[in-house]
Amino acid sequence: MKLVKGAMTKDILMQYTLVALVFIALLSYNIFGLSSLVVCLIAVGVAVGLDFLLAMVMGSKGPKNTMSAAVFGLIVGLSYSLGMPPGMMFTEEISTLSGVLEYVYPAIISAVGLIVFKKIQGLSGRKYVNPAAAAKLLVLGLLFMPVMSSLYNYSALLPADHNSLIQLQNPMVTDAMGLYAWKYPGGEYPAMDTVPFAANLLSCYSDNATLGYFVTTGAVADPLPAVLDVMLLGKYHGWIGGYSSIIVMAVGIALFIGARNYIKWRITLAYLVATAVFAAVMGGIYGGDIMLRVLFHLFIGSSIFMAFFMATDPATTPMTRTGQIIFGIGLGVLTILIQTYTGFLGGSILALVIMNLTCPILDRVGLPKPSTTRIKIKLPKGRQLGEQMPTDCIRCGRCLTTCCKNLAPIVIKEAADKGNWAKVKKLGAAYCDACGHCSYVCPARIDLKSAVVAAKEKVQ
Repeated sequence: MKLVKGAMTKDILMQYTLVALVFIALLSYNIFGLSSLVVCLIAVGVAVGLDFLLAMVMGSKGPKNTMSAAVFGLIVGLSYSLGMPPGMMFTEEISTLSGVLEYVYPAIISAVGLIVFKKIQGLSGRKYVNPAAAAKLLVLGLLFMPVMSSLYNYSALLPADHNSLIQLQNPMVTDAMGLYAWKYPGGEYPAMDTVPFAANLLSCYSDNATLGYFVTTGAVADPLPAVLDVMLLGKYHGWIGGYSSIIVMAVGIALFIGARNYIKWRITLAYLVATAVFAAVMGGIYGGDIMLRVLFHLFIGSSIFMAFFMATDPATTPMTRTGQIIFGIGLGVLTILIQTYTGFLGGSILALVIMNLTCPILDRVGLPKPSTTRIKIKLPKGRQLGEQMPTDCIRCGRCLTTCCKNLAPIVIKEAADKGNWAKVKKLGAAYCDACGHCSYVCPARIDLKSAVVAAKEKVQ
């Protein structure tokens, strides 16, 4: 039987996302060499393999979803840190360990994320936290860092060089190694001032180990072009997927256009604007070079990759457009607070998990108000499809913007499934005229029309 449905499906959305991520991964070879490709292949292989095995064990409670598992694995790989800071003489970041350990951690993160935060979390009917972000925090922050700290004298999740080099919360610090003492008597210098801050950024992320030194000696009169080049074009330390902010933004925007109306671009936009504004505010409070502070917070690898490819995960972010904007703003503010007051420069990943937990509340903000009159809706082009098995709702929110009576079909269905008929009535199920727009655009192929019509019969 052939059915005419909207062209977007969950699998197609995952395919678009996978293509975008593969493109970024392949280009990372120019920065990190073969290591980045091996890390990504390991993370994807573990995720896809476990998805296949768990599908056999869990049956219908955890069906095989190869494309989703591959996307998850690739995000794990691309959110993994590689590269010794080129201008640094030492580092205490666990992820820069050489040899087999460099590849063990992404495998463990991928396994924990797939089992705990995708399959087991999925049994509840909803994913509350981003699987890749939660797994990385759990593995590196709680399980393995304390062990490695006792064995190799590592300092938990926070690299020591973060706190010693970039003092976001205090514009006046003392350099223990005596650097800049020749220019600032007593060894004190404003950490966020142009010269020292630019020198530290270039030392951490540039492939030219002496570039930071040239800035401090005055050989480079204006460091801003060099900082822009490193932060936008190529960072040689940090998240694999965030090595080039320009590439991430270009690929991300292309994905937004290709999967328009299904990718939550409002979160990304709200996050970037909030981050820039709040970074400038913090610069006004603490002093220093405000432009460099804004560039740092926006384009550090963890921030830019998270903004386009993790913060927009449909399953763990708000459905309503208003909720998405609030989510993005909260994510930006929390990221800067964490980075500034804890020294955790990858604070965006912790901020993401925190904001994920607010989604059940944010989903109630901005729900459309039911209309008694029919609204004209422009639907996307359809395609003929055979019968397809429905999947769990991916919380894209598309049904909320296509109902001809301005209803929230998936919310009505969820309330009806729980027998909450007072909520079903309050949501305006009685206004449904069975236009079928919701079922037409649903990428999960849920029969929302039948569910809402059945709920309407119950409350009339």
